[in-house]
Amino acid sequence: MDSIRAFVTANFHLPVPWPVAVAIAVVVWVLLELLYRVIFRQVEKIAGLTDTTLDDVLVRRMRLPAHVLVFLISTHLFIALREVDNATVSMVVTITELLLVAYLVIEAAETALLHYWLGERKGIQVPNVVRHLILVIAYTVAVLSIIGGVTGINVAPLLATSTVLTVVVGLALQETLGNLFAGLAISMDRPFSEGDWILVDGVEGNVVHVGWRATHLLTFTKDIVVIPNSMLGKARLQNFYLPSRIVGRNQEILVALHAAPAVVEAAVDAAVAAVERIVATPAHKTWFVQTTPLFHRYVIRIYLEDFAAHDDVESDFMKALFGELLARGIGLSAAAAGVGADGGVAAVVR
Repeated sequence: MDSIRAFVTANFHLPVPWPVAVAIAVVVWVLLELLYRVIFRQVEKIAGLTDTTLDDVLVRRMRLPAHVLVFLISTHLFIALREVDNATVSMVVTITELLLVAYLVIEAAETALLHYWLGERKGIQVPNVVRHLILVIAYTVAVLSIIGGVTGINVAPLLATSTVLTVVVGLALQETLGNLFAGLAISMDRPFSEGDWILVDGVEGNVVHVGWRATHLLTFTKDIVVIPNSMLGKARLQNFYLPSRIVGRNQEILVALHAAPAVVEAAVDAAVAAVERIVATPAHKTWFVQTTPLFHRYVIRIYLEDFAAHDDVESDFMKALFGELLARGIGLSAAAAGVGADGGVAAVVR
């Protein structure tokens, strides 16, 4: 490095005899090794105090590059002391030193940002394809910058070529990348999680897998529906498990004209009490919303403890309500359905 050459020029009469140069290089190597051991011992102690194992893995990955870097610095010092007239050797050593430094910095940044901050703290698992793409870009920029800075080679054409290739690849993978970034947004916003029941564009399903390309839903008919994340990002989405698993469901019933509202409400109250999986809080509600020459229309809202069982619970409620209405003298009626008979109940679930 230039700093090593400047230090040697300012403090030694060059060239230094090779025995002296070897001795100084060995002493520096020993001192750097001791410094390396002290630093890594302290870092290992700090890593041992944390819950995560990522820092332990990072320390193990950095040991060999750090050893090699110590050796190269000592070698670089020997070359500078001896004023070795071999520009290629000096250049290779300098480039290797800088590449090792870049490797240590990039690996530390990857572990800290992608694995620890996003992965463990935020719960966002970056897919391998995205992680590898980021590493390729980082290492490409580092390698080209180091080579250009040390050798004086103009790397602008290479950067331009890399930019063109990036644009071509980006256009070719536009849809895939759109799904990947939409998956990242979903992971950060968390509008749903695996196990939630959601409604997307008329499709009700249980979220069984949230990937970076698509999300998989298991429907009530046991079919798997695969929805690309880019579509999820644009669609209207309803999560039946947020803010809690308690969900309200509306039932619409049509009763005969002779049925008094108080009698209908009493039948609804009794039917709700008969179904265990209808929760008491929030309380159910009954609305008298319309009257016609053939029937009265009511809307009833009940609250269930889990959307996953809504078909069964709603069926149990309608059976109980039918029985309670019959017990109160309100029987089935074709007139209520618009077919022409007297007294009755019809129901529409929505």
